[in-house]
Amino acid sequence: MLKTIEKKIPKKVKKQKVLEELMELMKSNEIIAIASLKGLRARQLQEIRKILRNNGIYLKVAKNTLFKKAIEECSNDLKNIEALGKYLSEQNAFIFSNGNPFELALILEKNKVYMEAKAGDIAQNDIIVPAGNTGMTPGPIISKFNALKIPVKIEEGSIWITKDTIVAKKGDIISPDLADILKRLNIKPIEVKMRIKALYFNGRILGEEELKLNIEEYHQMIKDAVRNAYVIAIDAALPIPEVMVQVITKAARIARKIAAEIATPEPGIIKETLAIANSRALMLAMKLMQINPELKIIEGITMPAAASAAPSAEAKPKEEKKKEEKKEKEEEEIAEGLASLFG
Repeated sequence: MLKTIEKKIPKKVKKQKVLEELMELMKSNEIIAIASLKGLRARQLQEIRKILRNNGIYLKVAKNTLFKKAIEECSNDLKNIEALGKYLSEQNAFIFSNGNPFELALILEKNKVYMEAKAGDIAQNDIIVPAGNTGMTPGPIISKFNALKIPVKIEEGSIWITKDTIVAKKGDIISPDLADILKRLNIKPIEVKMRIKALYFNGRILGEEELKLNIEEYHQMIKDAVRNAYVIAIDAALPIPEVMVQVITKAARIARKIAAEIATPEPGIIKETLAIANSRALMLAMKLMQINPELKIIEGITMPAAASAAPSAEAKPKEEKKKEEKKEKEEEEIAEGLASLFG
């Protein structure tokens, strides 16, 4: 009885009802998206609709002409909504939400559905049939396995695939025999997702490319930003709990180094001061021995074995030989340096 009544409702009244529903959805939601239905079958559409509904997102399938009319009716209330009109080509679904536009894109990306392959479909990725019992009884079907070069054996009254086999490479056209085998094995290789063509949010139109997010890339960028901020905070000595231990440790290390450099007479510093002085003395002594090979021992400094012998004349490049006048000047400077170290 109800069906009979429904059939009697004029098409004009039905269209008006859908139009009013679309207008209400537009005015009551911050996000208005146009999504392509290309490649989607009724069953997959229902699965996607259920996923969206569970996330508080409403999906409506309607004619482009009605949606365009709803845009016109709402143009005074929704700034720049007319810009959505240029995306109304082919068959579309319309999505409405009050969440985050990027969250909507991620939900659709994550919740893909898979369907059986049909003859003529393009393999989106390599298709592999796994080894194991197919559950099929031996018969003419074996010829299809052989044609597809899938190794099989008969065991316990059924057909077994002996090893994992790639039956189609990405981009290959799926043949009727392969589509039949995949269906029998319950392998659904065709990935289906609802693609957002354009989205309206706060007066702006976001295209498909603008909604794509590389989560791993953003995660790495955030990690790098935190690490850089941490380093800057330590260098700037910001008085915040997160870096105070490192700031104090760094300050103490710098203070100790300065104290050792200026020979502060502190018990905890004097050892480092002497080590610095000894190191500099050794460097000066080695330089002096390079200039004056006849000098064997410098009083008060223990020379390393490697430095006890003057370098051979052959090892000295000709271009490094100095004029006599310059050599004498360097000897005088080094002598003065040693004198200042040891008083």
